[in-house]
Amino acid sequence: MATLTVTLAGLSGFAAGAAHADPLPRPPSDTCNPNLETIWQDVATARVTPTITHWTGISIAPGTTGSSTETLSEVDSVSTTYNTSVEITAQASVLFAKVSAKVGFSVQKTKASTSSWSRTVTMNFNRPGEYGLFKGTHKVEGEFVRYQCARTGANTGVWVNTMTGGTGAYVTFDVEIQGTIACDSPVVPGSVQELARRGLTCA
Repeated sequence: MATLTVTLAGLSGFAAGAAHADPLPRPPSDTCNPNLETIWQDVATARVTPTITHWTGISIAPGTTGSSTETLSEVDSVSTTYNTSVEITAQASVLFAKVSAKVGFSVQKTKASTSSWSRTVTMNFNRPGEYGLFKGTHKVEGEFVRYQCARTGANTGVWVNTMTGGTGAYVTFDVEIQGTIACDSPVVPGSVQELARRGLTCA
């Protein structure tokens, strides 16, 4: 099982988007009202990577098809982080909502980790063969900008980028994907299912 774990850990390189050198997002205006606006933030980059988090292989011999309950081993994990912190603040939740809009699917907006998932599943097999039982997700990571309204008067202010180096980093993920994969299973390139199939030894 150790060899399989190493193999799967090296199969998470399906980036749907790469970091780029485009100008960083900026607030809609240079000025702000510190009595009404305090923080403005936006997503600078977002990279989506299919990730296998739990896995086990099973061989179904001829004449032994049916239901099987298996315990999956954790091979990778994803946790929500906001500028390296695992404590997700209200500001982080707002950012993750913008991440959802950018990538086109809902991501975790609170403190969460794939390590909390149940690891025992029951599957039905209708034919013999080599199977992989898996759980996975789409890891979403990237950079963000955060501006603070610096007061210049009673009702006036200017937006100031408060992030060291200009950007902070975030990590989140979408819903759990759980299933069974076989050597002849059709898969979409770059998907969690394709990544799971690579864990099988197919002739």
